[in-house]
Amino acid sequence: MREPLRLLVLNCEYPPLGGGAATATMHLLENLRRQGVEWDLVTAAPGGTPRVEKRGRCAIHFLPVGKKSLHYWTNRELLRYAAAAMRRSRPLVRRRRFHLCHAFFTLPSGAVAWRLRKRLPYVVSLRGSDVPGFSGRYGLFHALTLALTRRIWRAAGAVTANSDDLRALALESDPGLSIDVIGNGVDTRTFTPGEFCPGGRRVLTVARLVPRKDVPTVLRAVALLRGEVPGVTLTIVGDGPEARRIERLSRRLGAADAVEMRRSVPRGEMPAVYRRADAFVLTSRREGMSNTILEALACGLPLVASRQAMAGIEFDGARLVEPGDAAAVAGALEDLFCDDRARRAAGKAARAAAGRYDWDGVAADYLRIYRRVAAREGGGL
Repeated sequence: MREPLRLLVLNCEYPPLGGGAATATMHLLENLRRQGVEWDLVTAAPGGTPRVEKRGRCAIHFLPVGKKSLHYWTNRELLRYAAAAMRRSRPLVRRRRFHLCHAFFTLPSGAVAWRLRKRLPYVVSLRGSDVPGFSGRYGLFHALTLALTRRIWRAAGAVTANSDDLRALALESDPGLSIDVIGNGVDTRTFTPGEFCPGGRRVLTVARLVPRKDVPTVLRAVALLRGEVPGVTLTIVGDGPEARRIERLSRRLGAADAVEMRRSVPRGEMPAVYRRADAFVLTSRREGMSNTILEALACGLPLVASRQAMAGIEFDGARLVEPGDAAAVAGALEDLFCDDRARRAAGKAARAAAGRYDWDGVAADYLRIYRRVAAREGGGL
């Protein structure tokens, strides 16, 4: 009988903390557990108390790092996670005899895996903001840590990216690096379409409130649209440093009465949030591979998006716009809201497209890489 694969997994984000990488980690690990893989996840606690949650022969180790926001990280919090993860991982590695480590994000998780490299081979998954050039906010940080980033990538048994676009960006910093592309999935059993609403006018965007996500453009579009489509509303789900700016902008545009901001929504309530909407908009300036777009597709929502927001997602039914172009967003939404037949057809096409992205396929792709790396290192799998 084949020995069960044992993984040490590192990610500072796990629901309710974080965004797409947290969601991907949760679904991947649950799928692997059902297939008999044993794992320990070392992550950050949303509160100040350390705890361990058992999942059969698997475990989640929640470490307190003084986290202040569910969706926004400070450099100090990331450093605290790295130090705490290192302290927890060393005894786990000695005790559990893992075959390999999987680190989500180059920094901080990849740095911990790199420090453990003499005892354990590792895979590092690039998710977006950990890649130089992805986010302007981290420009100086990436410049200062570029040498370490390259060391982490080159010492890894495998490097993965969640889209071709992210892979290409990483290669600008380290040409010739071998990078596998493994996208995200979506739970189409949990995220399902709601009842179609004739004459619907409810716009939804779900995103971290950071400049890269371009949420003000969606707000401006809805403000423009109000004169053409009476009754249009916008729900913004997400939090971040741009929250107060967006609130002020909604008042300045005279659209505050049409905008609902929900800065924190429990994960279990999100399917109902999508089902209450009539269209989904995301005009990000960069994405790795958007979980929220996949969830919107699974819920059968017509989609208005930038090409950048669609990275890694094959769906030709989206209305494509440029980031920052509020007039184009407003026009695309007006076309949808003034034609129920077209909106219904767009929703059905979205749901059909979501079926191509399932977590079983994602887990199978990772398992192939795990076994390849473990076999190369003499792990016997």
